[in-house]
Amino acid sequence: MSVDQLAHRPPHGKKATARQRIAARRAEEAATRARAARRRRTLAGAIVGSVLLVAAVVLAIVAQSYRTSSSPDAAVPANTVDGGTAIEVGRADAPVTFDVYEDFQCPACARFEALDAETIAQLVADGSARVRYHPMAFLDQVSPDRYSTRSLNAAGVVVDAAGPEAFVRFAGMLYERQPVEGTPGLTDDELIALAGRAGASGADVERGIRDLVYEDWTRTVTDQASRDGVTSTPTVLLDGELLGPAQLQPAALVQAVRAGA
Repeated sequence: MSVDQLAHRPPHGKKATARQRIAARRAEEAATRARAARRRRTLAGAIVGSVLLVAAVVLAIVAQSYRTSSSPDAAVPANTVDGGTAIEVGRADAPVTFDVYEDFQCPACARFEALDAETIAQLVADGSARVRYHPMAFLDQVSPDRYSTRSLNAAGVVVDAAGPEAFVRFAGMLYERQPVEGTPGLTDDELIALAGRAGASGADVERGIRDLVYEDWTRTVTDQASRDGVTSTPTVLLDGELLGPAQLQPAALVQAVRAGA
């Protein structure tokens, strides 16, 4: 090989070193991206866990305060079951049973009702399912006028006067008119008007709503929900099994009922 050829010979050692540096840099970049992705997943899990923990703690605190202030002699609405802690609609011999825990001030409950109320009503109407509603009142702290308690008291007045079907109609109207958290809820006059539209009217209904005749009952049912292990709303069970968000889509809900029938 001539001197000139030797001078133009590719520096194989330098090229190999450069390729190694590039490969190492790419590997480090990939590792950095992987670590960042793991941190994001960990953070997301921590946030979700914290939110659920806060919800559980808040409900536990509220329920404990109700235990100490509710009366064993509290008035209980007629047309209820389980010692007055639930309202049942549908045939007693329906093949499956939903248990639904909700608060009329709960935004997620309003979304659930907007999504699934019609589907559940059809399942009840055709005898495929029955529903046991377990109303709660634990969100007074986000309402300047104790709307959780006031609306649930009104619902108790309605079910007492006109039965479970009227309760369902009344509940639907409440969710459609749910106040934004931190703002006043419906007035007593508005609750009385909606009760009439649901099928419950008269002097006793008006007095019951204005005088909060079932205020102690609202504490009792909320306390019972806590005893049942409920830590957030809505909580929906099908034959005792908790349904997740994907299972609460209307088509999935129907499929679950058919599978359990």
